[in-house]
Amino acid sequence: MNNPPVKCHITDLETTNYPSSYDLAEYIIEYSGRRILFRFHWDHKNSRFVESNKHLLQGLILNDKFPKEYGLSDSPVLDNKKLEKIIRESIIPNTPDEKMENLLSYLHSLQDYEGAIIKFPEKSKDLLAKKLYFKNYQELTFYLFTLKLKGFIEGKARHTMDGSDLGYIHLTYEGLSKVIDIYESGNKSNRYFIAMSFSDSLNDTREAIKIAVSNAGYLPILIDEIHYDADVTINDALIAEIKKCKFLVADFTQHKHGVYFEAGYALGLKRPVIYLCEKEDFGDTHFDTNHYPHIIYSDLDNLKESLVNKIEAWIN
Repeated sequence: MNNPPVKCHITDLETTNYPSSYDLAEYIIEYSGRRILFRFHWDHKNSRFVESNKHLLQGLILNDKFPKEYGLSDSPVLDNKKLEKIIRESIIPNTPDEKMENLLSYLHSLQDYEGAIIKFPEKSKDLLAKKLYFKNYQELTFYLFTLKLKGFIEGKARHTMDGSDLGYIHLTYEGLSKVIDIYESGNKSNRYFIAMSFSDSLNDTREAIKIAVSNAGYLPILIDEIHYDADVTINDALIAEIKKCKFLVADFTQHKHGVYFEAGYALGLKRPVIYLCEKEDFGDTHFDTNHYPHIIYSDLDNLKESLVNKIEAWIN
């Protein structure tokens, strides 16, 4: 048993020692009303990459997207390799456009009606910024002014002890139209695309995937189950549907070429792709995809459970 660090390696909050017989630094923190247990090696020190991206780890915790295998008394020990992997593999807004669109969508979710003045939660502006994956409220404010400059919101500039801020915010008509574009582009969609073999032998697998992801709150889209205009080719319909989806589930069982194309196209659009394969078929997957983390399943109950857990941890 070792004394924990005074401040948490992830949240910077004061720690409470967690009594344990292991030769580790184990401690509990209170974060936004939640008690969380972290386990580190006694001499852990954040790498430069982890230290500069702690706000992303904090955002994952606040959005309940931090991997669920951590935070328990018997959970794996966290280190820089694991933390860096969590940061790099999590689906979070990274580019300026993604940050701006995520903030605009959040503002839209707060309005009581179109054109209404939006009220931010006042308890902790810095905590709100972290929940939206900004480093601090000053960065959030920069993007608020950017939204105003682009004509997506209106508001009154004000000066506070913490610097410039924007109050009395409401979405403009252009902002509402932009929100529709964001949802139709797939970034905030409730739809997901299934790419897989249409063989009759995989009908049960198809249903298991649909059930699992539907239980997670998303609408399944399969190209052979939708109706499209007679003058539209199947490839055009497929591309259009993938664009409208938030993420893609690709099952490589039976190794159909179309699945590889659809997964690659989704990656090109920066859509998250969840890779699946039946255990006996995984050894034959192509070298250009088999290095990605796969859900390798041996039965359908295992597939459904693993897929739900992946979506809850990975898809915002």
